[in-house]
Amino acid sequence: MTTQPIDADGPLVPMPALTREALREAVRHIKPLNLTQFDRELGEAFDQSVQTGSIGWMRGFLIKWATFVAIERWPARAASLREAERVAEDPSADDDRVHRAQREIARILGEAEREAGL
Repeated sequence: MTTQPIDADGPLVPMPALTREALREAVRHIKPLNLTQFDRELGEAFDQSVQTGSIGWMRGFLIKWATFVAIERWPARAASLREAERVAEDPSADDDRVHRAQREIARILGEAEREAGL
């Protein structure tokens, strides 16, 4: 993981390197219940890479989990994303509210991807 100061208002963990080991360690710290999914998807990505001869599956795996960590390591960011997703999927929400929620989702994802170096 890269060295970054962590304080009460800061991230739960530093942003890790874009490697399976570093990402797994970060997931273990911030969302341990997601380790089973992480390990399953890692195995699937490895199998697909071997079967197809393409590293694209592994790269996709790393991008997905780096984005996940970049979001979840900031509890307020993760909560904002969950709320925006809830509103975006709410059939009773008016169009304007849904569009604002969709823009917030895009903003959070873009911010997380930049933070992860993607």
